Amino acid sequence: MMDSNQNLASDCEDNNDTSCPHEKSDGSSNNHVKSNNHVKVRLAYELAEASFLTPLPEPTYFTKAWEQYAEDYCFVYNTYWVKPNDKVPTTIEERVSQQLIYYQWAPFIMAIEAAFFYLPVIFWSMLSTKSGINIIKLVETAQKAEGAESEDRKKQIDIICRHISNNLRKRRNEEETTKMAKIQRIFGMQHGKFITNVYLVTKFIYMLNSFLQFYSTNKFLGQNDPYWGMRILDDILHGTDWEHSGNFPRIAMCDFQVRVLGNLQRHSIQCVLTLNMFNEKIFLFLYIWFLLVFFVTLFDSIFLIYNMFSSHKIVEFLQQFLDNQEADENEEKKPDDEKKKVYRKEQHAILLSEFCLHKFTPDIIILLKMINNHTGDIVCTEIVGRMWNDFLKRDAKLVLQKFVDNDPNMETKSSSLKSVQLFEEHKGLI
Repeated sequence: MMDSNQNLASDCEDNNDTSCPHEKSDGSSNNHVKSNNHVKVRLAYELAEASFLTPLPEPTYFTKAWEQYAEDYCFVYNTYWVKPNDKVPTTIEERVSQQLIYYQWAPFIMAIEAAFFYLPVIFWSMLSTKSGINIIKLVETAQKAEGAESEDRKKQIDIICRHISNNLRKRRNEEETTKMAKIQRIFGMQHGKFITNVYLVTKFIYMLNSFLQFYSTNKFLGQNDPYWGMRILDDILHGTDWEHSGNFPRIAMCDFQVRVLGNLQRHSIQCVLTLNMFNEKIFLFLYIWFLLVFFVTLFDSIFLIYNMFSSHKIVEFLQQFLDNQEADENEEKKPDDEKKKVYRKEQHAILLSEFCLHKFTPDIIILLKMINNHTGDIVCTEIVGRMWNDFLKRDAKLVLQKFVDNDPNMETKSSSLKSVQLFEEHKGLI
C-alpha cells in the first residue's frame, strides 16, 4: 500500500466504520437511513397492535371456545369486503376474488421493505473500498483537520494531499489481470471514475428499489390503479368514507367451518379490522415516500452527472477554492504593473485548465465535494491550495512550454513565451 495509505491507516486505525460515506454527502443519499427508520417505526407499531389488540370481535351467540377459534382463524386467513348495502356473494369464488390478503401480513411486508433498503448500502460497501481512495478515512481526517491546531492541521492536510497524489500516480500503473482489477476497469478505474460510477450505480439501485417496492406494494394491496394513493389522499382530504371507496375497510366478512355432530357448518361473520385505520395512513405514507425517494434520487443523479463530467462545472468548483486562497495571498503581495497583470492572467488561464481537467479525476472531485459538505470551505481551500502550489512548483513551466510548442499562432506564441519568462521571474506569485 502507498505511504499515504499507511499514514492514513495508522492515523485512523481504531475506526472500523464501514458505513456508506455518501449517506452523509447529500440529502438524497440519506434515503436508506430515513426509509429504514420510517418503516421500522411503523413495523414496531403494527406488531404491537397485532399482539395486544383484539382485532376481530365475534357475535355474542358464540361460545368462548368458538370466539377464540373464529378470532384466530379470521386473523390468520383472509377476510373479504362487501359494501354495506350489497348482498354477500353466494359463491366461494366471488368471495375469494374480494379477499383482503394484506391485513395479517402488513408487519412482515414492512420488515422486508426495510431490509431491501440496505441492498444499495451493501453494494457500495463491497466496491467503494476497492478504488484505492479510502473516502471514509479521508473525510474523517478532514474533520480532524478542521478542529486541529496549526501543526496538526498541516499534518492532516498533508496526509490527504499525499493520498490523492499517490492515487493519481497509481492509476497510471500497468493493468492487472485479477478479477477485482477487471471489475475496476469496468467501472472506469483507469480513468479515475471508479468511485463516481459505483456511486451512480448505487443511486440507480436506490431508484430501482423504490420503483420495485412501489410496484410490489400496489400488487400486495390489490391495487391495479397506480394512482390509488392519490385517490386515498383525496378521500381523506374530502372526508370520503371507506364504506364508499372500499380502501382499507374497517369491517369485513370472514367465512369458517365448524364440525357439529360430524357435520360441517359454514359460518359468515363480520370482523372489525382495527389495524386498517392505521394501515391506510401507513401505506399512503409509503406510497408517497417511494415516489419521493425515486424522483429525488433521479434528479440528484442527473445533477451529479452534470457536475462530475462537465468541464465547466469542474473548473467552477475548484476555482472557488483557489479564489479563496488567492484572496488571502493578495493581502501579502505587492501590486503588479498592468503588463505583468496581462501575462499573469494568461498564465493563470492555461495552468488552471491543465490543473482542473488533467490533475483531477471525477473520483477526486467527488471526494472533495464530500469533504466540503462535512467540513466547509476552509479545509477544502487548504487541500486544493496545497495541490495547486505543488502543481505550480512541479509542472507549471512544462505546461506553459508545451502550450507554446503546440501553438501554431506566432502572435499568441510570442505572448506565451513572455508568459513563460514572466513565470520564471515571478515563480510562486501566481
